[in-house]
Amino acid sequence: MITQGFYETFARTVVLVVSPHPDDSVLGAGGLIQRLTDRVAWTRDSGLPEDEWPIVYTIVMTSGSRGVDDQYLRLYLMGKGREKNEGLADYVARRAAGAPPEPERDHALAHLCEEIRHQESQAEARILQVRERFFLSLRGIYEQHTITPEDRTVARDLICSLSDRHPDMRRLVLVPHRDDVHPVHKLSTTLVADIIEKDLVWRNTTVWQYESPWVNFSPHQIEIVVPFDGIAMATKAEAMAVHRSQEYRTKYSDIARYRAQMMAETFPELLGGFGQSGHRWDYVEAFQELRPVVVLGASKD
Repeated sequence: MITQGFYETFARTVVLVVSPHPDDSVLGAGGLIQRLTDRVAWTRDSGLPEDEWPIVYTIVMTSGSRGVDDQYLRLYLMGKGREKNEGLADYVARRAAGAPPEPERDHALAHLCEEIRHQESQAEARILQVRERFFLSLRGIYEQHTITPEDRTVARDLICSLSDRHPDMRRLVLVPHRDDVHPVHKLSTTLVADIIEKDLVWRNTTVWQYESPWVNFSPHQIEIVVPFDGIAMATKAEAMAVHRSQEYRTKYSDIARYRAQMMAETFPELLGGFGQSGHRWDYVEAFQELRPVVVLGASKD
């Protein structure tokens, strides 16, 4: 049962979920997103009019096209993708046999991989019922592992436009943890935090950092715990499963499920004392707040 405090916490809040790759949003925060977009629960239990319910947007920072597994791509082209891309299917087979690369074909394959991940991401958005999902395809972060001026302009324009769209609502921004070792994750958080600092000046804005397969929180890092039930976990698992190009290579859905269950089993004892927990949770997602640096005793001049 969701407590009234949950509804009050997220009332009149715009939630921006920053997803470096198309599947990071559901892996790190799919349970929370499901609770925020569960219209049945908000209608039945929140006691709030619909115009005060949270609004959830997902911002996918990069195409994630390089993450499509080669073997999965071959199977995709042999199956439903073959009719539209018969020449590519033959090319992939030749490449696997040692044929030399063909730049035009490689470009077409990259475009197809981007399309695959875009379709998977859209399917996730429909399952999680987010208001809208944006695809920025930032090339500097993805291809050069650096934040280019174009990257910053594209991301800033979108984030500021979404803020302007809901001027009377609070903002909650979800980002990967700044200690995440994946360079695309780290740069995505750096860029978004810089926009919040310089353009939004932290006005009405809170930032929560989420876990990923590349970073696990230590107990002292956990500041926000969001429990969720089996129904929410099933929705999260369904949304993760549509990222077939990723699941083929690595069972990220299993990693996320086991982590959420492990947190639910162990974190209550960290809160209540070992061997004496009063909490009974099914699954848990954890977050750590990212706050602005406070400078004391210094002039701005």
